[in-house]
Amino acid sequence: MRDAMPVLRMRTLLLLPLLLIPVALTTASLLVVRRNMEQELRQGLADDLLHTTSTFRNLETSRRDMLARYAILLADQPSLKALMTTQDARTIENAGGRYARLGGSDLFALLSPAGNAISVYEDGNADAAAAGKAALAAALRSPGGSPYIDVHGRLYETAAQPIYFGASDAGSVLGYVVVGSAIDRSLARQVAQSISGDVAFYAHGRILGSSLTAPGDAALATVLTGGTLGRGPSSVEIGSGQYQLDRIELSADPALPVEMILLKSTAALRAEETRLNHIMIGIGLVAFAVGGLLALAVARLLTAPLEELAASMRALGAGRFDARLPNSGALEVRALSHAIDTMRRQIRKAQEDLVEAERLATIGKMASSVSHDVRHYLASVYANAEFLAGRDLGNDDKFELLRDIQLSVQGTTDLIDSLLLFSRTGLALNKSYESVADLAERAIALLRSHPETSGVDVSFTSDGECETLVDVKKIERAIYNLALNACQSAQKSGLGKVVQLTATETENFVVLDVIDSGGGVAAEIRSSLFEPFISANKENGVGIGLTLASNIALEHGGWVRLEETAPGRTVFRLVLPKSLAGQAPVHATES
Repeated sequence: MRDAMPVLRMRTLLLLPLLLIPVALTTASLLVVRRNMEQELRQGLADDLLHTTSTFRNLETSRRDMLARYAILLADQPSLKALMTTQDARTIENAGGRYARLGGSDLFALLSPAGNAISVYEDGNADAAAAGKAALAAALRSPGGSPYIDVHGRLYETAAQPIYFGASDAGSVLGYVVVGSAIDRSLARQVAQSISGDVAFYAHGRILGSSLTAPGDAALATVLTGGTLGRGPSSVEIGSGQYQLDRIELSADPALPVEMILLKSTAALRAEETRLNHIMIGIGLVAFAVGGLLALAVARLLTAPLEELAASMRALGAGRFDARLPNSGALEVRALSHAIDTMRRQIRKAQEDLVEAERLATIGKMASSVSHDVRHYLASVYANAEFLAGRDLGNDDKFELLRDIQLSVQGTTDLIDSLLLFSRTGLALNKSYESVADLAERAIALLRSHPETSGVDVSFTSDGECETLVDVKKIERAIYNLALNACQSAQKSGLGKVVQLTATETENFVVLDVIDSGGGVAAEIRSSLFEPFISANKENGVGIGLTLASNIALEHGGWVRLEETAPGRTVFRLVLPKSLAGQAPVHATES
């Protein structure tokens, strides 16, 4: 489960908290500031709405006082009192128009002492007197009733004053004078200008006058008749605009309830919120950018020396001890760098000591093996020479002794040649474009004169010339060693003593198989078969024949390996890359 988890770099692990923590804190702070500012803006809008309500009530009070004073002024006119003393309806109606035009009020009416309307004038005209008379009569017969009356669809705010004959405290009532101001679109616009908002007058489910457009009136009426609004301020959508709405009750008379609707557009609030959002986003982006750059700088300052340390450790793992170690950064990093440098020097010294020890051990092992074999060969030569010198021997005996001396000399020569070639591996190759088949035949020809090939049937076949770039002497020696190793193994076979060499070529490689009929490679040396001085089950040799063959193949970009081994059949394979004259060898595995 751990392996499936993503592996993050230290810089990323350090950068994430350094960046996320200030960004989170900045974001939280900005959100709190934004919320508080929004609350302040909305509270300001609510306060503005409350102030608007107070302003209108003051205007309404002033307006009513003005109407009342105007009614009182008309009621005290001697000429109007004289007119009302006639109690003749036609006379009063005909003469009343002069007072209506004189006052300039939207509504003017004269009523009898019983409250019956005698003359009614709207805008100085008596066109709808019948409807006006009925409304006035109903309003005046309702003690303490609403000051608002509806005259054939028009709403008026009225003030009534009795007309006395004589003093008001002792005289008789001659009638009543009524003056009124229309509640219409013109008034709504005047009020709207005074309170910096929109106003609508609402009664009986109808908008009687507003500062909105006609579509706005319809939309507002729909909102008001929807029944979803409370008595307090509410947020509503009218047309394409957002408004804060408040309702002011002007008249609670069930017969004619009148409300004034105050509307404060929230467009300014929305614009301010948008501006605030842009400011918050801008501040957030700046904070993110600055915090990110600072976090990146801090993370880089902390992790760059560690990355340099990691690179130095990888170089140390690759065997390079001269990689630069950081001498800057935090105190802990410098201390770690110093510790790694100390460790590196110790490892280098230990490695040099180990190499020296291995070299001495190898020299000792080689000297022991060479000493043993040279002593063996010299002892054979010495003993056979004594036999030749001290006794009368026949020709057959002399030939046998001379053959043993020749075998010992040949073994000593092979030993010296192998040691010389082993010491030269790794040097530059002297390559030429040659046929591996020809080299194999020459190696077999040399092999046939070797005493240890006596009685072994050595054969060679090839498929083509098998040409490639090789160092002639080294490849010939490699083939010779493999074949000699096969003959030495075949000598111990209880079956036929057979060694077969076959050369074939593929598209990219030349392959030489060396097959013997010996008892096979012992299991205990298979893993170390190509190491030097491995000579198990051999009477002669220091055990570097296969090592030389393998090293020579590797120098040519190829390899030698044990393909199979069993009693009666063991196969060693030499693989060399094919290459054209003048070109580098192909380094690839066999397909």
